[in-house]
Amino acid sequence: MPNSKRAQSATPARKPRSKIDPTRFAGNESTLLRAATKEAFKRVISLLETSFSDFSPTQQQHIRQMVGQKTSLSAPGKLRAQSRPVPNEAPPRFWLPFSGETWSGRGRPPKAFLAWEGTVAHSDWKKHHPGERFPAFPG
Repeated sequence: MPNSKRAQSATPARKPRSKIDPTRFAGNESTLLRAATKEAFKRVISLLETSFSDFSPTQQQHIRQMVGQKTSLSAPGKLRAQSRPVPNEAPPRFWLPFSGETWSGRGRPPKAFLAWEGTVAHSDWKKHHPGERFPAFPG
């Protein structure tokens, strides 16, 4: 019989089953976690709104990087209105017929348009279109 006892002790012992079912409390744990997260978020926002200017510039930059903002955080009590996103691409208003290059008319003219202004082709076109700077996009 001593051999059989040794064989039994060599096998790993099973852990006793818990009488508490962890899935039974899963809903309560997630509710508690959500409430704690919400409270922590409120505290962090409150701290940043009230004393962001008290941090050193290096600390402020580090906070901005962590938050993912490139602009400064707003002053306490002053919330900035969300600006509406500017569309990336505007429809073309001008084009160069010989190259097919287009420009929306926003910002600086492309280099091709500026280079075209000094050519003979531009001078000839300008004679027939005195009030316009560049040819209009057909369409």
